[in-house]
Amino acid sequence: MYNLFNKAAKAYDQSGVEFFRPIGRRLVEFSGIPAGASVLDVGAGRGAALFPAAAAVGASGEVIGIDISEEMVKYAQADAAEFGLTQVGLRVMNGQRPEFEAARFDAVIGSCSLFIWVKGPDDVRPYFELLRPGGRFATAAPSFFSTARGKWALFPEIVNELLMPYMLQSLKQSGAYDSQFANAGANWLITAESIEKTLADAGFVDIEVVEEELPVVVKSGEQWVEFTYTTGMRGMWERIEENERRQVIAEVSRRLDTLRDESGVITVPVPIVYMRASAPKA
Repeated sequence: MYNLFNKAAKAYDQSGVEFFRPIGRRLVEFSGIPAGASVLDVGAGRGAALFPAAAAVGASGEVIGIDISEEMVKYAQADAAEFGLTQVGLRVMNGQRPEFEAARFDAVIGSCSLFIWVKGPDDVRPYFELLRPGGRFATAAPSFFSTARGKWALFPEIVNELLMPYMLQSLKQSGAYDSQFANAGANWLITAESIEKTLADAGFVDIEVVEEELPVVVKSGEQWVEFTYTTGMRGMWERIEENERRQVIAEVSRRLDTLRDESGVITVPVPIVYMRASAPKA
């Protein structure tokens, strides 16, 4: 995953397809981060949630973004400097083991990042320990509510059965997400109830989980494929042999092109799960 995201960093979230940024904005809104707060953004990437969080806390607050990818941090730092966001800091750091003192932050967030490695309450507890009493935790992930039926939320329904075998093979080879599919019933994201239990077992209270559809708009099936290359799905494509990959891309593009509406665009609804919770007050 480290190598994948370093490689993807330059194009990440820069394809012209609105995906990560609206999720980041919605996550910050959903989290209810107040002005003046100190916030940690785990797996900050190119800043999809980092920059909305900076706007929420204002000049009197602080937002620290961490990412394991040096390239992601480099580009996010450049953008923060260009935007004049002096309340933003970025560090290269493993999001699974944030190196901060306990009770350092008012809020810990992670947009489409934490789900990659979280498998249970023990993986969430490090974020709980970073929060001050009453502090807020919020994260977003592609919905896994349909995982038990062998579906992947990022795939449009019309290409799910075509691409799912390639995704599963990629995941088995990388080991990164394998547990999310190999044993769907044990996946903490499989239902709202399992999410609530996982967060409660980690110590959180006042837990809320919502699933919302994000309309992803592309001009063609080809553009959708190009968009996926700027995300973690790039790993799937790169593991398909070149000649076969060209054939699969052509078929995916053909199927998606049949979904064009009267205005000539394709709208793919992607379900996103948002979850928030609090550390108990002192």
